[in-house]
Amino acid sequence: MSKDNHGQTPAAWTGTFLLIAASVISTFALTQNNWNMFWQGIGLAVFGTILWIVWEKVRTKSRN
Repeated sequence: MSKDNHGQTPAAWTGTFLLIAASVISTFALTQNNWNMFWQGIGLAVFGTILWIVWEKVRTKSRN
């Protein structure tokens, strides 16, 4: 059996939550024609992606 914890880490859960929240915020902003909120949602998506990647790398290094 593989020891890969695909989707079972705090980093994966947090990253997924942030990306879904960013999508909801950006979509809602587009329906309201609110460009400031739209770009905030995009920023949240970028932040969530970077956080996810860094957290996984830190976690992987600490396990070795």
